[in-house]
Amino acid sequence: MATKKAAETKVSEKKNSYGKNTPLIREAYNSIKNMIFDHKLVPGQRLVYQDLVRMLKISQTPIINALNRLLQDGFVAYENYCGFYVKPMDLQEVWEAFGVREALEVYAVRQAIERWSPEGMSLLSQILRDHEKCTPPRYTSEKFRLDTEFHLQIATMSGNQVLRRLLRRNFEHIFMRVKLENYSPERMAASAAEHRRLLERMKKKDVLGSMEILRNHIQNARDQVIRCLAGEEQGESLAGTSA
Repeated sequence: MATKKAAETKVSEKKNSYGKNTPLIREAYNSIKNMIFDHKLVPGQRLVYQDLVRMLKISQTPIINALNRLLQDGFVAYENYCGFYVKPMDLQEVWEAFGVREALEVYAVRQAIERWSPEGMSLLSQILRDHEKCTPPRYTSEKFRLDTEFHLQIATMSGNQVLRRLLRRNFEHIFMRVKLENYSPERMAASAAEHRRLLERMKKKDVLGSMEILRNHIQNARDQVIRCLAGEEQGESLAGTSA
């Protein structure tokens, strides 16, 4: 009886301990993810426990748990003797991610037009205006956030919340795991023009025209990311040569 009671007490303590740690794990997860999103931690950068403890003011155990969650979600990677690091995208993953994105968004825009909502279109127009007003000299986190909001609003208008969640995660991977400085500033104006054409087609309830513009827009974005990766590889090659 005493042994059973001791075992039950141990299990209870373990549950209580886990319960106390859960908010810290969540806080560490969100903080590290936000730092990757803001490119304070860049693709390929090693994640050192002691540095994260100092920056986040959270003990090492919740941080390790958070890193394991980020590993499962594909935002970080792990290697023996090297530890965790921000996971860069490779060319194959870019093709796969944009293939999924195209399938999701083309379906979403068709559903959004079929489920026509004046309120939804009004909000989409406002998001586009905010996106066009944001004109930094180079790509920033804010510019990408506004770009993403435009696409996610279309997903919201489709009425499919599962699709919206999948699309948000897709955007997170594409944006967070490619180095921001490699994005061409010229793409900002081209992207805004493509958004404007898409909005006009949607206002006219032109399903096929909207789908075609969106396909081209996504393929142009994919080609931009591929050029970014090529720039990263070239930079690494030059660094290796100079070393």
